Amino acid sequence: MQKENQANLALALSVIGAVGTAGQGSSLLVHTIHHGFVAATIGGLADWFAVRAIFGKPLGITHRTDILRRNRVRIIESLVKFSSDDLLSKENIMQVIVQENIGILLVEYLEYRGGRERLIDAAVDILRHVASDIDPRRVAEELSPYMIQALRALPLENSFADLVDVLKEEPHADRIFNMLVRVGLQLIQTQAFQEMLRDNIASIRAEYERDGMMRALVLSFFDDEMIGAWLTERMEEILQAAMHPGDRRHREGVQALSHAVSSLRENPALREMLYRYKIHVIENIDIVSMLADFVERRMKGNHPVWIPYIKELLNEKIDLFVQSESWKSRVDRWMKKLVADEVDKHHDMIAVFVRDYLNQKTDDELVSFVERKIRTDLQMIRINGAVVGAAVGMMISVLVSAAERMWGG
Repeated sequence: MQKENQANLALALSVIGAVGTAGQGSSLLVHTIHHGFVAATIGGLADWFAVRAIFGKPLGITHRTDILRRNRVRIIESLVKFSSDDLLSKENIMQVIVQENIGILLVEYLEYRGGRERLIDAAVDILRHVASDIDPRRVAEELSPYMIQALRALPLENSFADLVDVLKEEPHADRIFNMLVRVGLQLIQTQAFQEMLRDNIASIRAEYERDGMMRALVLSFFDDEMIGAWLTERMEEILQAAMHPGDRRHREGVQALSHAVSSLRENPALREMLYRYKIHVIENIDIVSMLADFVERRMKGNHPVWIPYIKELLNEKIDLFVQSESWKSRVDRWMKKLVADEVDKHHDMIAVFVRDYLNQKTDDELVSFVERKIRTDLQMIRINGAVVGAAVGMMISVLVSAAERMWGG
C-alpha cells in the first residue's frame, strides 16, 4: 500500500474513532481513547493541510499556501546551493575520486569489459575519418620537396660499394661465379653463338690454309661443323668442371671475380656515373603523382596500409600499461589531477546546470517534480502526526483526569 493511502487510512480511522467514541460513557478508558482519536484527527488534519499547502491551496485557502509556487525563486536557489555547495561540493567529489585507483579501474575496463577493442576501434575510426579528409595532391606537393631532398642525400653510390663488399664474400662469390658459368653453358648452346663460332672457325681456317698446302690437306679431314662441335663440347666440359668447388678453375674463377668486383668498388668513374644516374632519375620521375597515388590508394581507400601497424602499436602500448605498476600509478595520479583541475575550473557549471534545468520547468512541472521526489517522506509526516497526536491526546486526557480527581476530591 502506498504511503499516501496509509496516511489517508490513518486520518479516516482517527475521524471514525473520534465520532464512534463520542458520548459512549464516562469511564476513564473510553474518555482517554476518545481524546486520543480526537487528537489524532486534529494532528492528521493539520499535517494534511501542511503537506497540501506546500503544493497547492487546500480547501481553497490562499493565505500562506501554495508555498512552492509563491517561493519558486528562493526554493530554486536553495536547491542550487544545496546541489553545488553541499551534495556535489568540490570536497565531496574529490573525496569519492581519491578513494578509487583509476589505473586499476582502467586496466579492468581494458582487459575484462571490452575496453581494449573499443579503444582500438575508436582510434582507427578517428584516424580513418582524418585520413578521408586529406587532399592527396596537396599532401604530395608538400612532401615532394622533402622526398627529393632525401633522395638526393641518399648515398646510393656508397651503398654500391657496400654491396660490392658483400658480393666479395666467399659464399656469395661462389654463387655468383656458378651463376655466370650456368649462363655461359646456356650461351654456347644458342644459335647466335654457334653461328659466331663457325664464322670464326672459317676465318681462322682461311688464314691457316693460306700458309701451305700441307696445312690445307690436314684440315681437309675436318669440316667447320666438326670443329665447332668439338670446341663446344670442350667448353662445356671446362665450364662443368669449373662449377665444382675443388676444381682449380673454380678457385681461379672465384678469385678473378673477386678482383674484378674490387676494381669496380675502387673505380671513381663508376661512382660518378652512379651519382649522375641517381640525379637523372630523381629529376625525371613524377614524385608528386607517385606520392598522391600512394596516399589515395594506401593511406585512404577501403584497406589503408597503416591500420595493422596502428592496431599492433596500440596493443603493445596497452600491454605495456597493463603490466606496468608505475604506469598505472602515473595514470592514477594524472587522472586525479586532471579531475581536480576540471572540477576546480568548472564547478560553477553544476549550479548553472541545476538552475537552468529547474528554470525550464513551469510552476506545475516544478511542483510535480518536487512532489514525486519527497511524496513518501511527506506522507510519513502525516502518519506520524496522527500517531503522535493520538499518543499526546491520550496522555493529556489521563493527566487532566488525574488532576481533576486530585484537586476535585
